[in-house]
Amino acid sequence: MAHADVDDLAALVIEPADVPDPVRRHVGACARCSATVEALTTTRGTLGADPLAAPPPGLRARVMAEALGRPTATGTGTAAGETPPGDPVPLASRRRGGVPLWLASAAAVTALVAGLGMGRMSAGEPEAAPVEPEPTGSVLAATSLTALDSDAPRGAVEAVNDTDDVVTVSVRATELGDDPGFHEVWLINVDGERMVALGILARSDNGTFEVPRRLIEEGYRIVDISVEPDDGDPTHSGVSLARGELV
Repeated sequence: MAHADVDDLAALVIEPADVPDPVRRHVGACARCSATVEALTTTRGTLGADPLAAPPPGLRARVMAEALGRPTATGTGTAAGETPPGDPVPLASRRRGGVPLWLASAAAVTALVAGLGMGRMSAGEPEAAPVEPEPTGSVLAATSLTALDSDAPRGAVEAVNDTDDVVTVSVRATELGDDPGFHEVWLINVDGERMVALGILARSDNGTFEVPRRLIEEGYRIVDISVEPDDGDPTHSGVSLARGELV
């Protein structure tokens, strides 16, 4: 099907039970529509709407504790056959086909952001000084990847300026092992509370992903590579193979 109508995407944020199943399936497989829903959710939260339910605390606590180097009481991973409690709400949809994350400019989001900007101007706030853009192709941040249980090298990541709004994240991973499943790249926020999925690495464990520049600026700087079973669950498996923080 064509891209979902913006009204249906907004309904996924406000009244998800009213959205037809074909639209849900399309959003789950389409990076552009999924990113639009994420943008609408962020805008709704900014305007003071009730937040969406968080993922199960047990899984997220393990992943975030590892990201921040904190000890966990439950260890790493989820025991075989264990089912996390509750109905998890993923922080970002999984892109099965390796399609990069792309934050589309939905009409509803544009209108809301423009309205907020006009409100600030009418309130008499001074305009921000213009910021000189980074040259296209310049490296904004980089990191080495290492294994979580040692300092063994596992590759490198670069974030390269593409346009004023887009950063290209290039991942070159090595020695990730041959455990069953596929290798997925995530960005974890330095606050230890949020993460987004970028996409799936190729068989060579290399990948290039276009990322909204605002994600890097908002603190999504911890690059995580996980091994994921092909089970249709869009949340992080809790098994990380490599990690590094973009600086």
